[in-house]
Amino acid sequence: MKEWVNEKLKQIRDLYPEERLEKSKARWCAVWAGDVPEDRYPYLFTPVSFNYYDDNYSKEAGLSAYLDEFIYRGFIDDDFVPGFFPGCRQGTIPGMLGAREIVINGSYTNERILFSPEDIDKLPEPSIMPDTSAFEYLEMQKYYLEECAGEIPVHVCDMQGPMDVSAQLWGYDNLFICAYEDEVRFHRLLDIAANAFCLLWDAQKNLLGEHFVGTHLYGWDWVPENNGATLSADSMVMFSGNFFNTYYKSHLEALAQRYDGLAIHSCGDFSPVVKDLCAVNGVTAVNASQMTVNQLLEAGWDRKKVIILQENIERAPAVFALAGERKLSLDTAFAGLWPQDKNGAVIHPSKWTNEAKNKIINKAARVNEAAQI
Repeated sequence: MKEWVNEKLKQIRDLYPEERLEKSKARWCAVWAGDVPEDRYPYLFTPVSFNYYDDNYSKEAGLSAYLDEFIYRGFIDDDFVPGFFPGCRQGTIPGMLGAREIVINGSYTNERILFSPEDIDKLPEPSIMPDTSAFEYLEMQKYYLEECAGEIPVHVCDMQGPMDVSAQLWGYDNLFICAYEDEVRFHRLLDIAANAFCLLWDAQKNLLGEHFVGTHLYGWDWVPENNGATLSADSMVMFSGNFFNTYYKSHLEALAQRYDGLAIHSCGDFSPVVKDLCAVNGVTAVNASQMTVNQLLEAGWDRKKVIILQENIERAPAVFALAGERKLSLDTAFAGLWPQDKNGAVIHPSKWTNEAKNKIINKAARVNEAAQI
């Protein structure tokens, strides 16, 4: 172990003693089991020093950035559990099927390799080749694990679901047309994409073993062991209930059965399919990054399932009150704790004054008070 890594790990141990971590994990376990925690609702604050999803690091730079992140935020008594998140690149699973990754100004996508339904028949078996981002993520996870001697757990990378992977290969318009014009090939394509999903998920879990954290919703969250799989399904904002049930539900249920549960993310407003999503056997949670809890409930969300959400810190009292009144299981991250500049960007911790740090502590204490049961 490098000396600088060892020194940072010592600081992290002091900031996150085992007693603190066990209390936080017990609160999260209660939420995911549908129970009420003993002392307070769990919560955590959003990242302070970089964007987990937009900033893609090399192995070495990522190791340093994450260790610093854990240290910067460690003086706050939330339920954050340190863990590495390898990153988010939408071309990861398409690359396992032969689609070349394309990077433009730091944004990651991939080339289209399907141009007709017949091209589906020519797709190769999914594989994790050395020149793919899937391979890079596995190498990164192995590096994090070994450099820290297993002290810090490692999350699964961002995992796109079968519908969105298929659309990356072909385009959403072509994919939806295929569902109506060649249903057999449509389902075959989604099965191929699901097989690639499973190959990558299983490879990460096998590599990391007991140090594996099975969520990328959010990358800074912690979930209990054997908590099922998580996938992104941004395509849901385009579905009607009928399309969802006819063309996607069975694929989600197959993955949920394989992994004993499924947590699903979607951006946008997918109110038209909320009830249908709740009816999918094995769906345990949703991460609706652009819908409020109230919108989900109005759309028919099943209160027995977990809602993973991000809220502004000023709404903490209302969020916890709603959790108590409606008996909701909420996995909540609060934004707005860290000081910002005049443009709304978070000021880097290295530039915080003592006054700014005291304000952080006072704001965090108000959230803690609101979370008490």
